Amino acid sequence: RAAFLILLAVTFNANAAVVCGLSGDPVLDFGTPDPFAGGDIIAEASLSWECTKDSPGQPSFTLCFYVSADSSGQIAARTLESGGATTLPFNVYSDPARTIIIQPTLDGFPVIVDMPNQGPDTVTGTINLYGKLPGPLPPDVKTGLHQTIMASSQLHVVPGTSSNACSNAKGGEDDTYTLTAQVSIPNQCQVTATNLDFGTQSSPLPQTDSQSSITVRCTNNSAFTVGLDEGLNGDRTLTDGTNFIDYELYLDPARSQPWGKDPGSRQSGSGEGTGSAILFQVYGRLPADPGAVPGTYTDTVTVDVEF
Repeated sequence: RAAFLILLAVTFNANAAVVCGLSGDPVLDFGTPDPFAGGDIIAEASLSWECTKDSPGQPSFTLCFYVSADSSGQIAARTLESGGATTLPFNVYSDPARTIIIQPTLDGFPVIVDMPNQGPDTVTGTINLYGKLPGPLPPDVKTGLHQTIMASSQLHVVPGTSSNACSNAKGGEDDTYTLTAQVSIPNQCQVTATNLDFGTQSSPLPQTDSQSSITVRCTNNSAFTVGLDEGLNGDRTLTDGTNFIDYELYLDPARSQPWGKDPGSRQSGSGEGTGSAILFQVYGRLPADPGAVPGTYTDTVTVDVEF
């Protein structure tokens, strides 16, 4: 009887048995922030991945995610742009604290995946990408959409689960995705006004003039108009609760152009940025009123800014 020992051997490539891919192209959307508010503006996006095992192989490996440079080739900081207007610096991070920038090469965002031979043939998951746009926004920020596209951002499958797996040399990417980051700067205005005080007058009441100011701040590119309503009584009259005194508000020092709310009597302007104030003078007049009863008279006028 003859006996033969047959050695059976097979070699599995560490990665050949696993195929990993991505679904969708995430958008890191910073929304429509208040351009007058301070503080950082943050956003978050998710990226879904799937790994399928087609034969026995390494039970654990590392997925390494990378984010490419922005549309202008910048990494630190990446920037959002709007037709050559003021750029807005931001970046993409792997941690919620937004301290670790995701690079386009080496030092990627690692995710360890376990796929033991006795386990499922397909494993799915998601990663979160964290964005931060440092605040406050520049005072001359333009209105509209600011955006950048980080095309050909990559996914690599790397053998092993060590902490430096994503710094190891890699071959061609296993999959790519496009990350879009954007923010929409709204047309927005702020308005403040000073009181119009006609002072203390004698009786009978003579014609009396006074003036005050309205300050408007608007984001760049924001055309606006300013209107003044007819006051609490609806007819531009001051009252002490019982008696009334007429007054009028004007656009010009000669007090020939009444300032109202209808389209033909509004003041117009154009935004110069949140850091630039546009000052409008309000010219008031009390006509002479021999029958005015002594007292303290007031009214409240609403400033209406349309943009």
